[in-house]
Amino acid sequence: MVYRPKWRIALELYDRAITNGLHFDWLTFDEGYGGKPEFLWEVAARQQSYVAETPRNFTGWLKPPRVVTRPYHRGRRGQGRAVSRLACGSRPAHRVEDLLNDCTLRNQPWQRWRVKDGEKGPLVWECKHTFVTIKDDNGLPGPRLHLIIVRNVLDPEEVKFFVSNASPQTGVGTLLLVAFSRWRVERCFEDHKSEMGLDQYEGRRYLGRKRHLILSAVSYLFLPEVCEEWGEKSRVDRLPPPYSDGSVGAVLVG
Repeated sequence: MVYRPKWRIALELYDRAITNGLHFDWLTFDEGYGGKPEFLWEVAARQQSYVAETPRNFTGWLKPPRVVTRPYHRGRRGQGRAVSRLACGSRPAHRVEDLLNDCTLRNQPWQRWRVKDGEKGPLVWECKHTFVTIKDDNGLPGPRLHLIIVRNVLDPEEVKFFVSNASPQTGVGTLLLVAFSRWRVERCFEDHKSEMGLDQYEGRRYLGRKRHLILSAVSYLFLPEVCEEWGEKSRVDRLPPPYSDGSVGAVLVG
């Protein structure tokens, strides 16, 4: 076994799925992946649309700085090297949480969106939207992405940040619906552990653990297919199953 970062494993799984004939309209992932610019480059290079949650310290520019390629003379001696770099006096990239203090976003009113129905009722988030230019591997302006900042209406201290490489014409409601669709994955793990014994393996060998995970996954795949064919019984918590579309869609509310 050789160590590989999670995002490289994710890319391998994605490529394998595409090779097997699958197609994804969108990808969405948490800040553990969204905070890795290399992962965002690789996903975009595959012509795949995504909405990625990013950490607060993710940096970028609302107004991309100017890049110059004039020859650089170290100590004003010798032949200069043409190196792309930020123009003198350019503002450094700011953390996304600090961009809220910029006049572009500070003066923009919060819009309320009903994203989906949760266990405790409708989930309503306030949203601000703009575009941000993120840094590339050389610290220079990279691609220009959607920047979505959302705040929980019931808990204003809970703020999330998302970026997306979708086309500029993509509506905020669509981006929010994709961004908040990860609950299906969390619900699958919850049901997998509580119903299928995913977390009850007590062996010591790696091969045995892999077999346990495979059998659990195949069994869990079988159950939704049976439920879909026979019709699912009503759930105690009245929530939709993780493999169905239980969201109401991102709807702008007053």
